Amino acid sequence: MDQQPTQTAPVKLVRLWKRLPNIVVPPADVVVAGSSRTSSSVSGSSAIPSPVSASSIPGSIAPRSTRWNKVDIVLKTYGFRSLGEFLLVLFHPRKRGEPDRRSKSHRQAVARFLQGKCKVTMADIIPLIYDHHQSRPKRSDVDQSSAAFSPSRPLAEIHYARPCLSAWATRLVGNRIHTAVDKLARTDRTDTRHRRRVRATTNGRAKNTSLVEWEDVELSMEELAALYREEDPLLWYITECAAAPRKGGEGFVKKIRPHPGIQVGAISSFIISRNRYASGDLALPLGIWLFACQAHIDVKRVFCRLGYSCSDSTVRNALKTLTEASLATLRTRVQAATARGEMEHAKISDNIQKYQRIYQHGLGKENSLNHGTACTVFELDGLHPAAFRADDHIARIIKQERQSMTVLSLYNTIDWEHLDNVWELHAIRVLVNYLPHLAALSPNISEKFRTTLSKRRLPVRKARLQPLGTNAEQQMENKGYEAGFRNFDQQTGVEPEKSDNILSWNRGDGGTHGTLMRLKQIQSTCPDVYSSFRNALSTAETWHTKATHLNSCASNHYGPASSPDPSSLSRSSNAANMKRPTDLKKCDFYPTSRSMTLIWDARILDCWRLVLGCETDLVSHFDALVTTNRLPTLHDLLRQARILRERYACQAAYDQSLDKEEQDRAESRTKFHEGSPWTRPGEQSDSDAHMSNSESSDSDSDRDDMQADTLNEASNTGLPATAASKTTTTARAGDGPKTHSEQPGFNGDRVLSNAILFLMDFGWWTELNYAIPEGDVGRVFEILKIYIFTFAGSSNQNYMRYMLDLYTLLEYEASPELKEAILNNWLLNTRGEPGKFVEGDLMQEWSNRWLSDFSKEQGADYDDPFYRKTISPNVLHFLKIKENMESGFELKQRSKVHPAPHLRSETKILLQLYKNEELHSFRSGRSMGHAVINQFDRGYQRLEDGKLAEYLKNGAEYAQLLHEMESPRSPAAAVVLRQVRAPLPVPMKTILTTQAAHKVSEAHPLLPAPRLSTVRILNVTLKPRRVLPPLDRHSALRLLHLVRLQIVFKSGTALITATNHSLVDQIWV
Repeated sequence: MDQQPTQTAPVKLVRLWKRLPNIVVPPADVVVAGSSRTSSSVSGSSAIPSPVSASSIPGSIAPRSTRWNKVDIVLKTYGFRSLGEFLLVLFHPRKRGEPDRRSKSHRQAVARFLQGKCKVTMADIIPLIYDHHQSRPKRSDVDQSSAAFSPSRPLAEIHYARPCLSAWATRLVGNRIHTAVDKLARTDRTDTRHRRRVRATTNGRAKNTSLVEWEDVELSMEELAALYREEDPLLWYITECAAAPRKGGEGFVKKIRPHPGIQVGAISSFIISRNRYASGDLALPLGIWLFACQAHIDVKRVFCRLGYSCSDSTVRNALKTLTEASLATLRTRVQAATARGEMEHAKISDNIQKYQRIYQHGLGKENSLNHGTACTVFELDGLHPAAFRADDHIARIIKQERQSMTVLSLYNTIDWEHLDNVWELHAIRVLVNYLPHLAALSPNISEKFRTTLSKRRLPVRKARLQPLGTNAEQQMENKGYEAGFRNFDQQTGVEPEKSDNILSWNRGDGGTHGTLMRLKQIQSTCPDVYSSFRNALSTAETWHTKATHLNSCASNHYGPASSPDPSSLSRSSNAANMKRPTDLKKCDFYPTSRSMTLIWDARILDCWRLVLGCETDLVSHFDALVTTNRLPTLHDLLRQARILRERYACQAAYDQSLDKEEQDRAESRTKFHEGSPWTRPGEQSDSDAHMSNSESSDSDSDRDDMQADTLNEASNTGLPATAASKTTTTARAGDGPKTHSEQPGFNGDRVLSNAILFLMDFGWWTELNYAIPEGDVGRVFEILKIYIFTFAGSSNQNYMRYMLDLYTLLEYEASPELKEAILNNWLLNTRGEPGKFVEGDLMQEWSNRWLSDFSKEQGADYDDPFYRKTISPNVLHFLKIKENMESGFELKQRSKVHPAPHLRSETKILLQLYKNEELHSFRSGRSMGHAVINQFDRGYQRLEDGKLAEYLKNGAEYAQLLHEMESPRSPAAAVVLRQVRAPLPVPMKTILTTQAAHKVSEAHPLLPAPRLSTVRILNVTLKPRRVLPPLDRHSALRLLHLVRLQIVFKSGTALITATNHSLVDQIWV
């Protein structure tokens, strides 16, 4: 067994202290004198021994050494005159090329301290010196106190450490800021999205210059702040200290004036003051923004002097450069598409005008109305490459498939079931918006519009628009439209010689569309495709169509200004204190639509009151339902809405309201609520029957043939009551008004029938107004097909033809790819957000408004370079830069429209009026002098009576001329025409009489009839008994189209017969 080792006791170590003798430390000057060996002891005795040898003195005791003792020893023994001299030697900076006299330990000690390798660093020393109470001068010492942070006073004159340090730091930071701003002003960023050095224009001598682009003026204060903070943190910190408020020692951002934006403005002005070309950060965007806001020139000059913006001349040069760059890009894209045989862009044009007032009159100076034309090009989306092939479209026109169209077939293409469902949902929408009890159903209604009842919704995509330079042409004139058309094509880079087989899509209001269609007729015999507009496609835009229908609806339903009839809109407008349009033929769009929408909603609510059987009013009725927890669901309301439509908003309801027998036979579902018996008022005096012509419910021409139309309707529907109606007129021909009065035996309710027609007519307008923002072109097209009939029944016959042009184009004369392309780009979304689709002509009207605002300050025409190169091509960018500036400064975006106040009070007044007057109750024999025309029925009858046939005949004439011109060019067109109809027979006689000419015309109704006797064509006047030398086939065709004479071809020559009543002239051409 191993023996355990013995453990020794721990040894306690004891420190032995040796007592040393007391040491007398001599003063520092004595030490210095001793070290120089030039002075003697203070007492005259021998030199006092050094403290280093004190430990060798037997019997001496050393005191305990502390930091303060050590400092005292150093201060007494370091051998320098002052602490400053010691520090000056200690931190002696050796200059390059000089010998270094410092010892190694000296160098190492200083290096370690300055490099922060010691425990005590400069971060500890500087605050001690700066905050030391001995470093601050007394307040009474104004000279030294005022030297603190002095940027110019010599540092040698500042004795105290604290003001001296602050003055030195001020100059150091100032020099650093100066260098930093200079660097920012002289160098550009590598990121091309945030270029700083951009130029408004260049003369070509400078190389590698960066011209301004629209991406350079897209302002974002947040991005600029981040860039400045990253590029120079010191500069950002200094400006932040100046601008940012502090709370508890920490900076914070205020809501009213956030300091980062203020810093960006200050730094940008610093930079542009050092380099005027470094304006891309803020100065140039602000300059263009001031120009877009039409700021006064004095404001621009002051902002330019402050360095916040560029000068006005620089901004104008920049806008010209931007215009040239934008149009050059557009031309490149158009020409590239043309080379591929495709069309990627379309044009929307509109006429503009301004009244130029002369304030300094003189010879040749008069007030005038300056005309012009503006145009915007937009890029097409979602189209097939071969969609806009001209040969296919022309071949379809020549084939004349439109000739198979009838009034009945046109009527049957309307999706009436869909329109009924949409109308019912609109009625529910009105009820839900009025009653807060049903507010939870509002999202479901919107979803149903966008899903179940949607027909063709466009995807949400932001339209890419490029306005063109304006010109001073009058678009409503043939010559002016042609010149403007050519000018816009030149700006877009269209090459006519390469575009014969490419369709150009030209959009505009009704007048613009009508002018182009007229030009196509006039120029149809030109051999050149481009000059004849054969490859020009035209469509009438929707907003002007909607506005025209609003005028038609207003003139039909408003009635006399002081009408007592509750079905007249004038009575409702007077009750609600809404403005009645002064000119019912040309209403102010927004006030009129707002008034009519209010009235339509109120009448829908009154119908709901009757359908739901409310004893008092709708609010009380639904309050009771809430109390009993019996609120209807959306499905319940849809069932009730169908009853409401069948009873108050359909053609059958209109017919029923005019015949008491039908009312008595009607089912309970469609039977009107019986009102109180109607007491026929007494005979009116002659003065009461006279009203102003401006207060008639429709045009004089419409009222003149109202009786005949009603008789036709009676013959078709078998309603004797309608046939018994008549119109009473005034004695004087110029005074107009026609007061409607019923013949004896009338037992219907004219007031109720008027209300039913208004719910139908304006219900279609309401559907169109709601379908457009949603981008549902399918729903829009359904309403436009209805407008063919309503325009035919009104005085706006031109728009009937425009809507027929659109219908025949999409259904008969467009390939499936072309139809798809047109519908996919029918509406534009300028913001790229859901529910923000607009009509193309409305977008152009917005641009025209800004052009008009700019033109107020200019006296030049619209073809002036200022408009063409500075204003017009950039007008949409002006609107955008305003919004970007607001968002860039984190400002809440202002609405571009005035918010409409609520109309709850007006609605209550109208509901009480309709309830008291029993508007939607049947009162047999009620008629109060106001009769609304059933424009849909009248339009259907007019189309049957020859309006449609006349339209088809004009189309056939154009197709025949088109065939004659396309046959030599396009064999396919000739084959198509041969398949449709046989060639014309050649007459046996070489000279035709008038009778023979008319026989040819009767045999071939597509040819124009002879009717002119004197015509100037090709600088030759054709008069009776005048024979001209033979002309070629092209000249004969042109003569045919322009003078509308009878022409028959024989062996390559043409026989033309002109008539002048009884005088017949036979001309061999």
